[in-house]
Amino acid sequence: MIKIFKLFQLFFCNSKLTLARGMEYRFDFILGTIMNLIFSSVGPIFQYLIFTQTKGFPGWDLGQIILFQGVLLFVLGLKNTIWANLPQYVTRMVRRGDLDRLLLKPYSSIGIILASGFSPDEFGAIIAGIILMVYSVFNLNLHLNILNVIMFIVFISFGLLLFMAMNIIYTCVVIMLVNIGRLNEIMEAFSRFGQYPLDIYSKILRGVFMTIIPFAIWVYIPSKILISGLNANMLYSLAFCILFTALSLKLWGRCLKHYTSGGG
Repeated sequence: MIKIFKLFQLFFCNSKLTLARGMEYRFDFILGTIMNLIFSSVGPIFQYLIFTQTKGFPGWDLGQIILFQGVLLFVLGLKNTIWANLPQYVTRMVRRGDLDRLLLKPYSSIGIILASGFSPDEFGAIIAGIILMVYSVFNLNLHLNILNVIMFIVFISFGLLLFMAMNIIYTCVVIMLVNIGRLNEIMEAFSRFGQYPLDIYSKILRGVFMTIIPFAIWVYIPSKILISGLNANMLYSLAFCILFTALSLKLWGRCLKHYTSGGG
């Protein structure tokens, strides 16, 4: 527990340093945040056009889709803020053989890696997501109780845990293959299955995304909790998220046994 607390401290220290570097040119930082906030509006506008020009998504009205988009922006903003720099950091470190020095430190090497991915570039997406969620809650006249709010936070947190597990798997693959330039794009494309309501998929895929690969935990379930409350079946996603994370850590342990300096 003490080591985990120390890793959180390391993450906040790294984040402060990265933020300080970004704030060195404050106008550029502020302008970048504003532009990110503007570009974040493209997603909701696109979803609005899809919904109004087609039959929309089954089981969702326009207000609920706007809420869904707000949760999506919020989650992606958090994910990219915490780990946006991780792919470049890991790839550079493995190619140069710098992973060796992490293995000598008294803390978990994968913990140090995960604590080094902070980027302030997605603050605009987080702000846009919060604005859309607050607007949608009032627009839909949703009556939220304490349990729903707590479970919303819990599922968002577990969604970040799933993102963390995917980053661990990414790091493992980089260690094994050393140079695979499109790997991050492949994983990003794969994760987009979780950026749409599960109702558009077949029954089998819905089951897969609720359990084996619980992409539903990112946006779909948190949105449903705000709209209609907690469903007992949603708890299966939490269990499978923990299992997925445990397997990713097990894979990391096996990869380290086969690691050779300089990625050779």
